[in-house]
Amino acid sequence: MNSESDLQGQVDGLLMRGGTSKGFFVRKADLPIDPDHELFEEFLLELYGSPDPLQIDGIGGSHSHTSKIMIISPTERSDADVEYTFGGVGVENPVIEWGGNCGNLTAAVGAFAVLEDLVDVTAPETVVTLYNTNADAIVEQEVPVTEDGVPRIYGDYHIDGVPGTGARVDSHFIDPAGGVLGAALPTGNPVDTVEVDGEAIRTSVVDVTNVVAHVRADEIGLTGRELPEDLRTDPDLMDRLERIRGAICVELGLVDDPADAELEYPIFPHLSIVSEPQSYVGTGGDTRVEAEDIDITARVISMQDPHHAYAMTSGLCLGAAANIPGTLVSEVVRNPDDEWTTLGHPKGTMSVGAIVHDNGTQPTIDRVSIGRTQRPIMHGSAYYRYVDGLERLR
Repeated sequence: MNSESDLQGQVDGLLMRGGTSKGFFVRKADLPIDPDHELFEEFLLELYGSPDPLQIDGIGGSHSHTSKIMIISPTERSDADVEYTFGGVGVENPVIEWGGNCGNLTAAVGAFAVLEDLVDVTAPETVVTLYNTNADAIVEQEVPVTEDGVPRIYGDYHIDGVPGTGARVDSHFIDPAGGVLGAALPTGNPVDTVEVDGEAIRTSVVDVTNVVAHVRADEIGLTGRELPEDLRTDPDLMDRLERIRGAICVELGLVDDPADAELEYPIFPHLSIVSEPQSYVGTGGDTRVEAEDIDITARVISMQDPHHAYAMTSGLCLGAAANIPGTLVSEVVRNPDDEWTTLGHPKGTMSVGAIVHDNGTQPTIDRVSIGRTQRPIMHGSAYYRYVDGLERLR
C-alpha cells in the first residue's frame, strides 16, 4: 500500500482535439483548486510538465497548439448556455497565458457541453451559445449530434492540418472586436511603424477574436512561403521576429522594454506574416497550395513558435483585417471586399468569413465565422505531484 507521501493528486477531464489544436477539457467544479487560488498556475505547470521543451513529465504535447486547457462551467448569463476559460500553458517558459482565446479548441467546447449534459440536446443539430471569459465574447456554435444525443464525429468535412475528415462544427464569433484591447484597431490606426534594430517596420495590429500584429513578408526580408521548420531552425530569425513582436508590445503600451514581452505577454499579439497569393509546397512535401486557390499567403507565430498550420483566432482576425481598409492585409489580399477569405498556410488552406462595416476611424465587425471539426480522444484522470508548493493541496 502506498504511503501518503507516495500519492499523487488527480483531476478528471477529457482530452479533445478542436480544429488543429489539442487540449485538456475540465469542468471547473472538478478542479482540485480554484482558478483564483495563488497556486493555480503552479498546479497547471506541474500538470503539463512545464517548463520543459518536451513536457515529458506531464500531459503537454511539446508544442503551443497541444499545450492548452479549457475550463468549462454552467453560466448564470442570460445570453449563454455555458462559459469557458482558455489557458495557454507555456512549454519552455513557466507562464500561463490567459489574455486570448483559442478558436480551434473552441470548436470542441460545444461538444464537451453536450457530452457533460450541460445543455439540452436536440438532433440533428444542437446550437450552443458559449461565453468566453478571456475575451468577454459570445460564440454561437452549431454542434451536429446523433439521434442518441451524442456529438457526431464522422463526416466528410476536411480541414488542412488534421488527417482525415469529420463532422463540421460551425462557430460564429459575435461582435468580436476589441475583446482584449478594447477596439478592432487598438492604436486607432490601420498601420503603425515600429523601429527594430534601427529599421522601420510597418505593422497592422487588429484585435478581433485575438490580438494579431500583421507584417508584410517582403518588408522583413522573407518570401512568405517559409514553412515552420524554416523559421524554427533559424534562431537568429526567430530572435528578430520576437524583437519585432516585443517592439509592437511597447507600441501597444503592454511593456516598457521589448525584451519583457516574451514572459509578460507571450501569447499576444500573435505575429502574422502576410504576402500576396503564392504557390508553394506545404509541410511534408505532400501538399501543394496553388496561388489561384487562395486569396492571401500567411504564416503565424504563437507563443514564440511557428504554428504548424494557422491559429484559428488569428485566421478569423486576418479575415476581418482583410476587410478593413488601409491594413497591410488589405494591401495584399486578392479581394478585400469579399466576405470570405481563403488563406494559404503551411498545411493547406483555411476559409474564414467576416462581416465588417467601415466607419472611418474604427470599423464595426458584426461577426466572424469558421468551420472546424472536433473529436474526444481520451477520458480519465490526469495526475500531478505535490511539489513546488503544491504540498498545501493535500
